Amino acid sequence: MANILLSEECVSDIYRLMILLDGIGDPYISELREKIQKQIETKIDARKRRETFTKYKKSIPGSDERECARNDYLDVTEIKKDWRSSTEVK
Repeated sequence: MANILLSEECVSDIYRLMILLDGIGDPYISELREKIQKQIETKIDARKRRETFTKYKKSIPGSDERECARNDYLDVTEIKKDWRSSTEVK
């Protein structure tokens, strides 16, 4: 199946519709709602990772802003603190 692009507004409307359909009790609707919800959450997480990585890469090297953005990206990607270097490795 091919991927298509949807606007944020469309995705948001689909998500609201799935929440409204939650209380109906039909197992097919519940299964579909869970599947769509998981896909939307995955897409939102990917967008957060992409935005924080872009902020990191566009910051001036060696600046506090870049270090903050780097740590935000590592937090979003859930990389354990034990695996992180204290500063950016060049």
